Amino acid sequence: MDCLFAIGLQARMLIEEARNNVAACIGAASRDIIFTSGGSESNNWVIYSAVENYEASCISRSESGETYRKPHIVTTTVEHDSVSAPLQALENKGKADITKVPINKTIGEIVPSDVVAAIQPNTCLVTIMMANNETGTIMPIQEISSAVRRIENKLSSSIMIHTDAAQAIGKIPVNVNELGVDCLTLAGHKFYGPRIGALYVKNLNNKTFHPFILGGGQENGWRAGTENTPMIVGLGKAAALVRDYLNDYTVAMEDSRDYLEIKMAEIFGNKNITFNCKSPNKLPNTCNVSILGKGLEGYKVVKNAKGFCCSTGSACHSGNCEPSKILLSFHVGKDVARNAIRISTGRHTNRKQIDSLVMELRKVVDDLKTTVEKE
Repeated sequence: MDCLFAIGLQARMLIEEARNNVAACIGAASRDIIFTSGGSESNNWVIYSAVENYEASCISRSESGETYRKPHIVTTTVEHDSVSAPLQALENKGKADITKVPINKTIGEIVPSDVVAAIQPNTCLVTIMMANNETGTIMPIQEISSAVRRIENKLSSSIMIHTDAAQAIGKIPVNVNELGVDCLTLAGHKFYGPRIGALYVKNLNNKTFHPFILGGGQENGWRAGTENTPMIVGLGKAAALVRDYLNDYTVAMEDSRDYLEIKMAEIFGNKNITFNCKSPNKLPNTCNVSILGKGLEGYKVVKNAKGFCCSTGSACHSGNCEPSKILLSFHVGKDVARNAIRISTGRHTNRKQIDSLVMELRKVVDDLKTTVEKE
């Protein structure tokens, strides 16, 4: 028994060390970090907890004679499916009203004033991603939080502010205090960690957040289930590396991404390509580009690329690939969006690799053009 106790204590110490590392990575208190299975669980948890908290507050308000109104949630048109899908499910079941704020066509971002304009007296949650996974666009979360707090004071109501920072961590600085958010989602595999996640909840024990999985009382009662110690430790190590070397990572990724875009313009010509992130505020590693021309649909390029990996950001079935709804929401034209591919650079991507990528991409495009000419 003593041996088993010692092993268990060691596991507990490793988990808490990982929690401290994750917290330090985002400027949080370790007591406000919960380990989850990944970003999707974290996002779902925030949404359903916000609704549950609203429902609980309505019970007390109804006793004072107030008329019940469904919870209202503000989000955007470009969220990850792990946010948009549960919100759609709530709306379909008549359990919540959802307002999706569109991307401003001029600046290519979400505008804080548009978020404020969407807020209603029954708004219980504002959930907006920190950086878009397809275009790399960074949203002005700090400004949005400040604007929501000002309107919150006027309404004399409490609005939870959440950001899915899965794409941002490990690429740009992320500090929960500067952002002014109540909840923040992390996903380990997005910053060279294992496929596990974490959730930051400000002042976790203030009774406005609710457990998602009940059972054995793990994670201080917030999330039941035996902890996946090796994965948690790996997440903590990845977070510690981000804390210590973020600037080096950012510079390396930005250098290779910028070089990629320069080489793309050089090889294909500026008139034959379009970069689909229109905002100057973008992640250092993401290049979403469309190579213009008939027969150069993104899914065809992805299918024929052998020496490197890229994606289209949309689902293709039986050779019929519709353009990404996210890109369309960013006001990218349908034909341009249909030809889009997303290429991400990493911490160790070098210029020699970029040269090889662009040369292969040139060959893929030439082959596709030849096929079109023969048809």
